[in-house]
Amino acid sequence: LARLSHDLRTPIHSITGFAKVALDHLEDTAKVQDCLQKILISGQHMTALINDLLDQGRLESGKVSVACMPFSLAAVASWIEGMLQLKISEKQIDFSFDLSAVEHVDVVGDEVRLKQVLQNLASNAVKFTPPHGKVSLTIREDGAIDGGAWFTFDVVDTGCGMSPEFMGVLFEPFSRESLPTSHPEEGTGLGMVIAKGLVELMGGSITVESQVGAGTSVTVRLPLLLQDGSDANNSAQVIPMHRQDGVSLQGCHVLVADDDDLSRELLRELLGQYGIDVTEASDGREAFEAVMSSPPHGLDAVLVDMRMPQMDGLAVTRAIRALEREDLASLPVIAVSA
Repeated sequence: LARLSHDLRTPIHSITGFAKVALDHLEDTAKVQDCLQKILISGQHMTALINDLLDQGRLESGKVSVACMPFSLAAVASWIEGMLQLKISEKQIDFSFDLSAVEHVDVVGDEVRLKQVLQNLASNAVKFTPPHGKVSLTIREDGAIDGGAWFTFDVVDTGCGMSPEFMGVLFEPFSRESLPTSHPEEGTGLGMVIAKGLVELMGGSITVESQVGAGTSVTVRLPLLLQDGSDANNSAQVIPMHRQDGVSLQGCHVLVADDDDLSRELLRELLGQYGIDVTEASDGREAFEAVMSSPPHGLDAVLVDMRMPQMDGLAVTRAIRALEREDLASLPVIAVSA
């Protein structure tokens, strides 16, 4: 607990400290911009730490379930590369992925969990590999099973490696390497624990080989079902996370329901950048009444916080769907939650 408190305090101190520096130098645009960038980086780091803690808690309590949906292994590999592109470019790392030994690219399984595992492994590889080093992701199809096949995922880097002593506790919660070559950006020591838990939940296994100064190789073996021909069109596609050129949201009307004033203000500002008109509700009851009083097709979407006074997000959504209005049956209701 003391270690985790320290880990969380570090980015919090950076956020509050640089916010104060920015407020004290409002006339210096360059300094304010530098402070805001550091606040953003610290916030992202803190979010990653908290996500690790939540994931580990869910795994320990048995509350993580495995999905079974069609997706493409090629799309997963491309997504991993895209997520790491900035770090790869900054360090000029030679990153490659190879699917030449995969006969069936379209599979069925838990794409989200597989992405989480591979992103964790590949992110570690990039983080602990020095500039101009190499990182590779290789996917192989290893043998048939009933309705599917075994697939092997190898993440190999030329990074700092791990000591034999640390390898012995690699999969224990909160374990960290203490080599002089260790990376200054430490995490919670839960990444590999979470990866192992998710892989075993999906019926697979994970093994690690490493040598100090020579690099690390992590191998994941997973059973995945194969898509038949009729499901080929359902394989996952890479969806851009930015607004596409030519698509205008100008004049769209969105209801934002959240009991936190700052969260509503942030959403209002972000949506306003796209020309979206925003109506606000500070609790679930107010949100439901706003939907009821809206004219037919007067709303293009509703953003609801999951936890609110009066009615929570699920209760609001059920109440909206129960209204006998044709436009509300297809009105997009989007959950927004911490």
